[in-house]
Amino acid sequence: MHSRREFIKKIMVGIAGLPYIPKAFAATSPFRKPLEEAKATVFRSVGGDPVENIRWIFDMLGGVDRLIGKDDVVVIKPNLQWWNQGAPNIASSKAIVDLIMNRPGGFKGEVVIAENIHRGKEPWKNAGWAKTFARNSGTEDITNFNDLSLSLKNKYGVQFSTFHLINAKDGGNRVYNPSEGSGYIFCDGTGGVALNKFDNGASGDHYREVIMTYPIISTDKGTVIDFKNGIWEKGSYTQQPFKFINLSALNNHSYWCGVTSAVKNYLGISDLSGGPDPHNDGKLTDKYYNFHSFPFDKWDHGPVPGMIGAEIGVFLNTIRRADLNITTAEWVGLASRTEPPVARTQAVLASTDPVALDFHASKYILYPNSKIKFHNPEDASSPVYQYLKACAEYGDCVFDEQYVDIKSYDYRLKRMQRDDELVVKGDITWGRDVKTLLKYFSFRTGLYRLLV
Repeated sequence: MHSRREFIKKIMVGIAGLPYIPKAFAATSPFRKPLEEAKATVFRSVGGDPVENIRWIFDMLGGVDRLIGKDDVVVIKPNLQWWNQGAPNIASSKAIVDLIMNRPGGFKGEVVIAENIHRGKEPWKNAGWAKTFARNSGTEDITNFNDLSLSLKNKYGVQFSTFHLINAKDGGNRVYNPSEGSGYIFCDGTGGVALNKFDNGASGDHYREVIMTYPIISTDKGTVIDFKNGIWEKGSYTQQPFKFINLSALNNHSYWCGVTSAVKNYLGISDLSGGPDPHNDGKLTDKYYNFHSFPFDKWDHGPVPGMIGAEIGVFLNTIRRADLNITTAEWVGLASRTEPPVARTQAVLASTDPVALDFHASKYILYPNSKIKFHNPEDASSPVYQYLKACAEYGDCVFDEQYVDIKSYDYRLKRMQRDDELVVKGDITWGRDVKTLLKYFSFRTGLYRLLV
């Protein structure tokens, strides 16, 4: 890690040696390729407030009652390792729960907000649960997800639960079946659990293997949810429907990962025991890496490009994929998940296909506002291109936008948008944090290469 002084010094040296600054800031405006065949659909609502955009998304999907049945158990997984723009918009998140609880025909099921922020034994004291949101709340009295959970609990009682997933090495339970209670199942071939592994195809010291992990969740009502196999009761699986909503934000992640949104949100379902560094533990067991240490070298590129997408693709095909992926892009982080610069893009997107969703959100929302090359999902050198393409290959998702239909509603104009209107430009708040601004500048110009 570089100190602030070292960071600024290296950026200043880079600026002095850059021959022509305007070229580094050039960026081509994205354009939509013609649709050949619809294999996936991305739904968008832009220009409304967070609640209006969510309601319009569900209207375009045919209504919440088309997706959620009256007896369903619904798990909503937000990404709360960060706060502000790094987490889903709070008002949008509340609107989703309200729509489910008040679905036409009634609702007798349950809604659970479940997340693993990978920050120790007491996650409710940290990150998006506890930090006060300076932006991206959208409500007057709810300033973080603890507040949101309390508000929903007071409103809906036993039908609503919050569940904190905790890594086994941080004090969470490792279990082998749902009869043992809540915790994580490791698919390593022991204790009656089938082996479910994936390797990176490399050789020698670069060879790594990862296993799938997934949680067992218990609700306040006493319902036991096996994330892979469904609802468990009295020694067997029931026929009660279980639905999963993957709820993400849209932000810059890093030069080695590119974009964080729906696909990467699956890391908060998995157990990341051992930490992010494959050269300093990073192991779930003696043999197998976790979902972070498998594809990356801590905070850097790993030995094989795209492996975060590949492992998540395997998860989608062998454990569970979301019934709906939702990205709340009310605010989009251009260099940080908590600090400016941020663009207020006022958009919500949804799809059953997380790759199609992330490709579209990156190309038409994040990249046009950041103009950072590694946010471009069509640039083969970009990590977002590499991991989305790999996720599509291993997870049976759609990477090529020529096979993705777009249904986009402009709330201000009160009409559907054309293909030449899909770029969303937001008002940018730059902020005053020198380090974050220099970080953005280094990404924008390519000078970040001096730091690695």
